Order: sequence, then C-alpha cells, then structure tokens
Amino acid sequence: MAPKVTYPQRMCVACRERFEQKLLLRLQCKEQRLSAHSGEGRSFYLCSDCLENEKKVTRALARACKSGDMNYLSTQIKEIITDVRKS
Repeated sequence: MAPKVTYPQRMCVACRERFEQKLLLRLQCKEQRLSAHSGEGRSFYLCSDCLENEKKVTRALARACKSGDMNYLSTQIKEIITDVRKS
C-alpha cells in the first residue's frame, strides 16, 4: 500500500477554514503596510473565496495588520490581487 501523502494545512484569517498551503495567498504587514510575504517575519493567509468578498477581507486585514484605515487596506489588497493574477 502506498504511503498517505499529507500537505501542510493553513487557516484563512477571514473565514477561519483550513486549506492546503499551496491554495492560499500569503501576505504580511510591515509597519502598517500590506505586502506579499517576503520570506521573513510573521505572515497570514487568505483563501480565494474570501478574496472575492471585499468587505470580509478588509475587516480581517484590519485585525491582522492592527490598522483602522479600511480604505487603504482595501486598495492595497486590490493591487496585490491584480499583481498575483498577472503572474
């Protein structure tokens, strides 16, 4: 019998559901600024379903980044999503 293959599981900060790590978008906040994960420091994950719900994502990002500027976070996540979809 073949060995069972398991993949790392991570939790989406918006919906709190667990997914395989490769299916999630990994982000981080540095100095109240949202960016793609650079490989160092703390990070968090968002699933593709939550990325479509702007209001839900913005609230989750405000908690994760400890920021109250919802408009800034909303524009930042839109820029990151378009960059990810282009590549």
